[in-house]
Amino acid sequence: MTQPAQNQINHWISTALKDFEQTEEDFRTGFYVKEQIPIQSVHVGTALTYASLARAKFLNGDPLEEVRAEFANAARHVMKSFTMAYDESDPDYQGDRAKLNWVSETIGIEGMDWALMSADFKLATEMAGHYRTRPDGYMLGLDTNRYANALALTLRNQRQPALELLLAQFEDYKKRPPKSPADRNYYSLILALYGIVAKEREKFLEGLKLQINFYRSYARGEAKDTDEEFICDHAVALTILSQHLRHWAGVEDQTLPGGLLLQ
Repeated sequence: MTQPAQNQINHWISTALKDFEQTEEDFRTGFYVKEQIPIQSVHVGTALTYASLARAKFLNGDPLEEVRAEFANAARHVMKSFTMAYDESDPDYQGDRAKLNWVSETIGIEGMDWALMSADFKLATEMAGHYRTRPDGYMLGLDTNRYANALALTLRNQRQPALELLLAQFEDYKKRPPKSPADRNYYSLILALYGIVAKEREKFLEGLKLQINFYRSYARGEAKDTDEEFICDHAVALTILSQHLRHWAGVEDQTLPGGLLLQ
């Protein structure tokens, strides 16, 4: 695995810790309320920081249990945005004031990924239980929505409804093959998840390889010189899911480090 420079890793860790301090200060002083910043967005932003810290700590060689604890923190902050929107028992429940852009498919997928990367399957099931399609029906894309829901259903042990969603998307792919980068990204994820749910290991491996190949362009581009350059969360999460449900290994790649997988 290609290793970033130690000073770069140190920078990522110190930046994350400073961000946490600033967030705590902003909560304490009432900055978010005064500036009318949605608290859901703060939780999602904090989740991103915890995920960054988890990757950096892994690259730093920190104990795996510490790395997984940071991924669990990331998942819990994503889940908080969802409970604020949907769970009336949450003391911070927003009701009609909820900001639904902070409970999107991609945010839900990240939360489920990070819960899987924490190897806490109870947390992953809990996160999946809070995910749902927005009540106003808005979707980032039908393929994105189907993948998010199929992943959530799989984690909640509702495999048949998950399989039906994935098969429906394959029927759509027959009519309109995935060509755009976004479509190819979700095709790879849907194929890998389908392999897990349908117990077709070759499909899982094919989808996983496509995801890794797709991710390389992101790692060389937008993610260059960030902790994301070195770890593909989707690939790691799906491999852990396959290990958990099927006892399958994945594929070898520097963005899919074996040290993050179930041992």
